[in-house]
Amino acid sequence: MNCKRSIALFVLMLLYLASWSQQRPAYIYRNAKDSLQDFYSIRQPEGQVKGAIVLVSTGLSEAAKKAAYAKGILLMTAVLTDNDLDFLMDDLLLKRLDSMIHEAAVKYQVPAGKIVIGGMSAAGATAVRFAEYCARNESAFKIMPVAVFAADPPLDYERLYNESESSVLRNYNEDAVTEGKQLIALFKSKLKGSPRDNRKAYERVSPFSHTKEHGGNAAVLKDMHVRMYSEPDINWWINNRGKDFYDINVLDIAAFINQLRLLGNKNAELIATDNKGYRKDGSRHPHSWSIVDDIALLEWSIRLFETR
Repeated sequence: MNCKRSIALFVLMLLYLASWSQQRPAYIYRNAKDSLQDFYSIRQPEGQVKGAIVLVSTGLSEAAKKAAYAKGILLMTAVLTDNDLDFLMDDLLLKRLDSMIHEAAVKYQVPAGKIVIGGMSAAGATAVRFAEYCARNESAFKIMPVAVFAADPPLDYERLYNESESSVLRNYNEDAVTEGKQLIALFKSKLKGSPRDNRKAYERVSPFSHTKEHGGNAAVLKDMHVRMYSEPDINWWINNRGKDFYDINVLDIAAFINQLRLLGNKNAELIATDNKGYRKDGSRHPHSWSIVDDIALLEWSIRLFETR
């Protein structure tokens, strides 16, 4: 009797280990000499792939990963660069992401059109830019995501430049000043000056432009499912960074979603959270990935896949 029980326990343990092994990510490095960027990870689901969620430089919680595995959803995390500033306007990253998704979609047999893409902060801006890139039919592999999402991304680069100038002039918080100086230097280098000097250059690369008709580049997303997350805890920003609504990303995000709705996109939505933003060390910060309920995000993605 004890022998049979031991065998049963051994078999269960082997099944558990096999399941755990299948859920471990596979890492695909596209440059053998560079392990910091230009690679992606894949978590293959149990059974047939029903769709894919592509995350730019972020990942879901363990609970969401397990749920995706059980429900046939492939998870892909694309690490495009090791420099966060590149996310804002580097077109090479769009081509790199295009190639990565195509490569993974072919290898793991992702059904056509069943891709949701997203990210956090500047990586979220890249996700939005990539969705626009595909909507303009610029994808070399004819990729067309069914939806795009982002957590608190900067979307209007004219406003982001002005925010950066304000942060430096106010000199209220060291982190805000450092980030402001970096962004000013980046914009002046890449776009040949401030928005006052060269607004058209800012409109060309910005995912959304409040001062341009129909929101500029954003208009091409009028037929795509769009979900934005933000936690507009303005008192936290005033007390901790010396910033107001003109200095935080929710201003872009709300205007972006409103513009899409005005263009007829009934599938554009803003999820504004409250007291959800915390860093991994437990410290309070509204600009955090934790504002995303990733189980709900997974369920939203599955519903979209099921309707296609």
